[in-house]
Amino acid sequence: MKPKTQDYSIFGKFNFERKPVGVKFLPYKPEGIERLDKSLYFCQMFKEAQTHKPFYVQKEDFHCTEPLTLGMADPDPILLSGLVGETDDLYDELRANQKIYQVVPRMLRGSVKAVVFSSIDQMAFEPDVLVITTDNVDQARILMRASVYSTGEAWGTKGTPVLACSWLYIYPYISGEVNYMVSGMSMGMQTLKVLPQGLELISIPWQKIPMIITNLQKMNWHPLSERITGEEHKKRFEGILKDIKTKIEK
Repeated sequence: MKPKTQDYSIFGKFNFERKPVGVKFLPYKPEGIERLDKSLYFCQMFKEAQTHKPFYVQKEDFHCTEPLTLGMADPDPILLSGLVGETDDLYDELRANQKIYQVVPRMLRGSVKAVVFSSIDQMAFEPDVLVITTDNVDQARILMRASVYSTGEAWGTKGTPVLACSWLYIYPYISGEVNYMVSGMSMGMQTLKVLPQGLELISIPWQKIPMIITNLQKMNWHPLSERITGEEHKKRFEGILKDIKTKIEK
């Protein structure tokens, strides 16, 4: 792995209760990092990394659909049948459960041999995906605004009731788009009680990390439009529009 070159200190200003976590997909086992010494599901691993020294996992450490989504194994006919979702009443019919395997993000077959996790304060590499657990909507709003502050793009969220790990880690990596979800919305993470309900999880792909850091450094985290509310906001906004109208009519 190439060493970290980006300055991530701006994220310290948030004072997150749960540390951001860097995730790295590798076609080989990393040197100088130990393999995880306990049994966890893929969706639990970013939480483990928040309070653990950096670790990596490989195919033998997975227990669910992770080998499929990481391109480590061929699709399991039992899963592809859709009968799991129908039998467990997660989906109306097997055809609905089958559909998710046509849309769920998956790594190329054989492209990943190990996945590395590290909290941001111990991260010695440039992450492929930075997973941030926000404590409140204010933090999430600042981060999501930073993701579009200099581009004007629309943000979005993608996911399914199951396979949250794929949308959390793999979708941002493949698409190059920031993704976010709310803890408790996905069945697996809720069943495993990975986090309390209602926390925003924001996954930032490597392509967007430098831009978001730059935007966080230069933008006003709490603009007047956020701090001046109610009737006072209406009056202030009317004044802004009046000034703009005067300016463009000159």
